[in-house]
Amino acid sequence: MDEQTRLSLEQRLEDVLRRDLGTIPVRPFAMYNQSPRAATVHQVRRVFSIAGAAAVVAVVILVALAAAFALRELKPTPATVPAASPSPTVAAVASSPTATPAASPSTTPTAAANPLLCDSYQTGDTPIVAPRLSGRWLRVALDAVRPGQGGHNRWALRLMLAGDAPANAEVRLNAAVTGPNGALETFGYSAGPPNAGDATVQQSIILAPCGSRPPVGVASGVVILSVETSPVTSGTYTITLRDLRRPESDTVNESWTVTLTCTLDPGPARPQATNCK
Repeated sequence: MDEQTRLSLEQRLEDVLRRDLGTIPVRPFAMYNQSPRAATVHQVRRVFSIAGAAAVVAVVILVALAAAFALRELKPTPATVPAASPSPTVAAVASSPTATPAASPSTTPTAAANPLLCDSYQTGDTPIVAPRLSGRWLRVALDAVRPGQGGHNRWALRLMLAGDAPANAEVRLNAAVTGPNGALETFGYSAGPPNAGDATVQQSIILAPCGSRPPVGVASGVVILSVETSPVTSGTYTITLRDLRRPESDTVNESWTVTLTCTLDPGPARPQATNCK
């Protein structure tokens, strides 16, 4: 065999082998190279590698938690912050007794100042004799001497019963007036609340304590009793209200002695009566 033929056969054999060997499946080299022991060692190494990574992650987490806890301890909590002390100025104002001054008591007892009394007067009303006590709860006053019908005069007596009185008072129609010329004639009585109309009365007046709600026919707290007498001229007079029954269950007489200056009433009534003060 010559050299050229030999080379041609070798080339053809190489082509056949290359073609046929290319169709044979070849497994990865590692499957043929590793023994069972080597595979076990590889798995153990892999386990240790994963465990090491987990340990590193755990250490990192622990360090982060420790740092956060340390920062929390350094931050002041609301309980450790001291409360601000009150201002000395505010405390002084709060404790000062002059911060809310109390109203000074009224020197004149009125129904508004003391609900137990009903002896208030309207502005401009000046009694001839101011109210005074008769016993513990009853107060009496001589308000005025006014013109009456037919030239007569009317004596206005004010009687007031305090709200804490234990019982009613009884005002009996038994009055007498004496003057420079002796006793004046008495013609009748009328009664009503202050600064209002009155009506003729013919029997005793029952006066209930101030602020109460008595039945019909009983006065509450205060009443004006008018005594109509013969004409009054200037001079000194004494009017006496007899048999006044007080809440104490006793009976007394109350008298007022006054010196009056009287002038003829300019009204149309004839005969003319007098205004006295």
